[in-house]
Amino acid sequence: MRRELKYWLKEHTLAGREETLEPIMTIGEASSATELSESAIRKYEAAGLIRFHRSNSNVRVISLEDLERIRVIHGLIREKGLNLEGIRRLWSLLPCWEIKGNPQEICRECEVMRGVNIPCWMCPDKPVQCHDANERDPCRVCDVYRCGTYCMDDLKFLVHEQIKQPYSTLLPD
Repeated sequence: MRRELKYWLKEHTLAGREETLEPIMTIGEASSATELSESAIRKYEAAGLIRFHRSNSNVRVISLEDLERIRVIHGLIREKGLNLEGIRRLWSLLPCWEIKGNPQEICRECEVMRGVNIPCWMCPDKPVQCHDANERDPCRVCDVYRCGTYCMDDLKFLVHEQIKQPYSTLLPD
């Protein structure tokens, strides 16, 4: 991974934020906190933009990071004029192969690298590196998924850093 991207990730995204992943509220409480309807929040989930914790009885339980993600999605809709598909396509630009540090042979087989317009956490066939037997939903704790919440103001930087470095060796033949 390039030095600039490593620095950016350390400074802007995930360092010291592990406690924000703990589930603390119901969808009703999140609805009150964000002033959005529960159905709007469920639409974000149905669109694949957010992956909630689920209790053993399959109830959505929301963390502080989920709450921030809901606010980011709502802001992209209201302030930037994006729709759910636009946000999904925007987040598909996150350089998951670079953030995860996956080897080139994994990247060649990855649907996201082959131009699928969905973020990696929505791809049904994830590389084996994305599976974690200790996690019920490994994408929830993945740096790539979490970047969608914290990097919106700097997404241009992430994309431009990738354009500067040729990836022709990663693309399928």
